[in-house]
Amino acid sequence: PRSIFKGVLFFDNETYTGQWMILERSGRCLPKNQSPISERDAFVIFDEPRCRGSDIKLRFDARALLTIGPGMCKDKLMQAAGRLRQLDRGQSLLIVGGKDVFAKIRSYCAPQNEIVSRDVLQWTMKNTVQATANGLSNWSSQGFFFVTTFRKPNYAVEDEKLELGQLYGEKFSQNTVVKAVELSRKYHFARTGGKANLSHACLEMANKIEIQVNRYGHDFTTSLRGVDEECERELELELEEEEEIEEEVPRMIPIKETYWDFSTIFTADSPATLPITVQILPRVVQRQLTPSSLANIKWSDRVYCTQNFLDSVANLEGAKTVYINKFLRLVDVVIIFPNGMLLLISEYEADSILQLFWNHPCEGRDSIPHFFHYNFVTRMADTEHLLQKPLLVLPAVQRNLSSPTYQLQQLKTFWSMLNIKTVTSVRLFAGETMYFANSQKEALEAMLLPGSQSQTNTAKSASGEPEKIIEMRGLLHLLPYSDLEQICIYCACKEFGGYSDEE
Repeated sequence: PRSIFKGVLFFDNETYTGQWMILERSGRCLPKNQSPISERDAFVIFDEPRCRGSDIKLRFDARALLTIGPGMCKDKLMQAAGRLRQLDRGQSLLIVGGKDVFAKIRSYCAPQNEIVSRDVLQWTMKNTVQATANGLSNWSSQGFFFVTTFRKPNYAVEDEKLELGQLYGEKFSQNTVVKAVELSRKYHFARTGGKANLSHACLEMANKIEIQVNRYGHDFTTSLRGVDEECERELELELEEEEEIEEEVPRMIPIKETYWDFSTIFTADSPATLPITVQILPRVVQRQLTPSSLANIKWSDRVYCTQNFLDSVANLEGAKTVYINKFLRLVDVVIIFPNGMLLLISEYEADSILQLFWNHPCEGRDSIPHFFHYNFVTRMADTEHLLQKPLLVLPAVQRNLSSPTYQLQQLKTFWSMLNIKTVTSVRLFAGETMYFANSQKEALEAMLLPGSQSQTNTAKSASGEPEKIIEMRGLLHLLPYSDLEQICIYCACKEFGGYSDEE
């Protein structure tokens, strides 16, 4: 924000010696010791090398954004956090990372609610222990090479491997660290003539190596191939091991939908007065979707779902699933009531109700429900323009539907029923990522930010939650660079550092 930062402080690697530079708002870039801007008044960027040893005098209430990556160890995390010399004494830290990183933290720590700093520390400690265990293999291999070639230069030169089959032919396998070290010891001893050719001191050193490995390496595994391969370390550095989590989903059977008196649609004042069980959208999200933090989004309470829409499958024992993340129905047909309430219905219900809408006479009624297909109306909402040629909405009335004047009148009546927050809630629940109308962008922003200024200190924004909805819908590939992503970033920045609307 303009009221806080007067420039950007960063380390310039392109200069001859490398030095800290300050980029001013005017565009002028000067070395830190020549700029009139104090480092405490600048936005400071620490790249990875500068996260160790750099001492920048920050504001007493500075807040840092620390990024974590896969396999990050404790020392790197603590060094980065250590740039805040007054951490927890006025200064604070916000830890961010990719979805894959937080998925690993969640699977390891299994937090009940949100991931906290303690969970991140536990995860980095686990990574540190694993990295140390993996280092035992290289350490022991170099140790065995040293003791078997000490004062024996004829053994110091190994046979050169030139064939691709020799270099890359063997597949990687998972071995315990102890087993890998044992294979390394056998290889080096066999190549140099065994223990008989070792001095007493070298043999004692080899035994100490084995003792250390047996003490620390029993509970760990490592990916190794032939220890005599000269390209092994190169491949270990370049190989990206992907851990695939296989989630066992119980076998499901489809639920037969329940018939109800669909004609009551025309006499009911709202979804709540129908002779069936309906649930408002916020309650559905809170009770039947995971994680529970999805309820942080301020969903519209004017959106209802029929039980047929919600219950699509049951497990083999016949019990309905508690969480429906993987079995969400597509939002297809919606009924809008005269009071602006929306009802999401299933395909079976839509087929039956559609016939009634065509055949049911409602002459003389001013307040009538409307039947519409979600995709048509949301596209109309994007343009914020009523003069559409296709008949997008079907009212419960028999008149001359081909009359353009009548169509426009019904569209205006329908449009007056809609509430922007209601439409935006349905669109987000359906997995939409693009919101072309400014009114819907503003409504979405309000749904993700804390409700009021008085709640800002206690309530948290839901800027990270829409991604989970998009993932449930299988549309995660549409999120990058979308309107939804930009709004989520804006909300997170606004909560994080008092982001100004003027910026």
